[in-house]
Amino acid sequence: MAQRPPDLPDFKTPPVTEVVLGVQFNSIQGFLAPHLGLIWERFKRDFPHLEEHPLLPQFFETFGTGFQPQMHHVEFFGPSWMPRVFFINEDRTQLLQVQRDRFLHNWRKIGMGDAYPRFEKMIETFGGAYAQLESVLVGLGLGRILPNQCEVTYINQIEVALGQTPAALLGSLFGQFWSNVSKERLGEPEDANIQIRYIIRHEDTPVGRVSVQALPARRADGAEIVQMTFTARGLPLGTDFAGVKAFLELGRGCIVHAFTELTSPEMHKSWERVQ
Repeated sequence: MAQRPPDLPDFKTPPVTEVVLGVQFNSIQGFLAPHLGLIWERFKRDFPHLEEHPLLPQFFETFGTGFQPQMHHVEFFGPSWMPRVFFINEDRTQLLQVQRDRFLHNWRKIGMGDAYPRFEKMIETFGGAYAQLESVLVGLGLGRILPNQCEVTYINQIEVALGQTPAALLGSLFGQFWSNVSKERLGEPEDANIQIRYIIRHEDTPVGRVSVQALPARRADGAEIVQMTFTARGLPLGTDFAGVKAFLELGRGCIVHAFTELTSPEMHKSWERVQ
C-alpha cells in the first residue's frame, strides 16, 4: 500500500463523511445492459447489494483564453436508458459505480463508528477494482479503458451547535476569510454559499481544477449542518491506470492543502490536527 506523503497535513478526527475516487473514460461502444450483470459477477462477493441510478453526464475541465467554465458533454449514441449501477458492500459503507463511461469508488460514513479508511487504502481498492473491470471488458471483446478525466471528492459535514447559526459556524470554519462579511448596517449574514475554484498544475501546465463549496444544509436525520465539498477533477497524467493514479494523488494533495489553508486554526484543534 502507498505511504502517505510526509509533508501532507493530517487530522485525527477530520469531519469527512464521504470520499469518492473516479475515472471517466471514452464511452465503450457495444456496452449493453447485460454486460452490467457480467461485471457484477466479478464483484458480488465483496459488493453483494445493487442499486440503479441515472447516468452521470460526461464532464471535462477545459482551459483556454479567458474564463473557461466547466463543460458538460452528453453523448447520445447508444441506449440512453441504461442505468448507472451501484455495487454496495455488506455494511453499505463502500460502493462501486459503473456505467458505460464512468467508474467510481465511494466510501461513506453510515454510523458514528465508521472510520474513514484513508486515501491510501481507498486507492488500493480502486486500483484493484479498475483492473478487474478492465479485465472483464477485454474478456467480453469490448476493449480497454481509455481514461479522459479523473476525480477525487471529499465531503465534510459539520453540525451546527445548539444556539449557533449556520453563519456563525461558517465564521468559525473559515476564520480570517470570513472576517469582513459581517457589516455594521447589515449585521451578520443569515447564511451563505461559498464557492471557490483553483487551477491544478502539473509541470506548470494546467491539468485540472479544485472546486470548493461550503453551504448550510440539513442532514438526513434533520440536523442542521454546514457541508464542505472539495473536488479535484482533470486530465489523467498518462494513458493507463498509472496516469489515473498520479492525477488522483495530485488532486488529493491539492484538496488536503485547500482544506487546511482555508479553514481556521480553531477548527484544526477540534479536528485534532497532528501535522
